[in-house]
Amino acid sequence: ERTGSSWAYMLGIGYGLNPIILLAPAVSVGIYLDPVVIGVEISDSEHLGIWEKERRENFGTSRFAGDTQFVKWFFGDNFYLIAAREHRTLKLWNRTYNRTGLGKALFDMHYDVTLASLGVGLLRFNSNGFLAIDLLRFGFQHKQSVKIVEYWETWSIIHGSREPLDNNIRERQENWVDILDSPTGLFATFGFYF
Repeated sequence: ERTGSSWAYMLGIGYGLNPIILLAPAVSVGIYLDPVVIGVEISDSEHLGIWEKERRENFGTSRFAGDTQFVKWFFGDNFYLIAAREHRTLKLWNRTYNRTGLGKALFDMHYDVTLASLGVGLLRFNSNGFLAIDLLRFGFQHKQSVKIVEYWETWSIIHGSREPLDNNIRERQENWVDILDSPTGLFATFGFYF
C-alpha cells in the first residue's frame, strides 16, 4: 500500500506551467482510494495570486481563475494516468484600441474555456505528505465562449469604418483562446494526507 492504508484524504497546493495557475497557485483537495485519486483544483488570481503586481503591470485590470476536476489512475508504484475536466476563465477589463486620427475604443473581454485533458504524472507519498507532478496534460477544447462588452468607440465616426477595431478585437480573441487552450506541464502539487 502506498500510504499504509487503502484510502486517505489529501490537501495540497499546486503550481506549474498552466495559463491560469502560472499567476495563482491552485488549492487541491482529493481522496485517495487505491488505485485512484479523485479530486479538484481551484485557482483564482484575486484570492490566491502570487504575482499580483506583475499581473496588473502586464494585463491591467484582470482576473484569471480556473477549476479542474480530475481522476488519477495508478499504474506501477508511483506513475498515474490523469483524466480531467478543466474550466478556465479570464476577465480583462478596460481594454483600449486607440490610434491618433483614426479612432478610439474602450471595451472588456471575458473568456470562458472548458477542456477535457489527458496526461501522465508521478505521485509519491511519504510518512505524512505527498508530492504529485503532472508531467504533461494535453487539453482538448470542449467548449468556449468570448464576450465583448463595448462601452464606446469613435472608429466608425472618425475613420468611417470600424473594421480595424473589429480586426483588432478578433485577433486578441484568437490569441487569448490559444493561450487558454495551452497544455499543462510540470504541474507540481505538494501537501499532506490524513
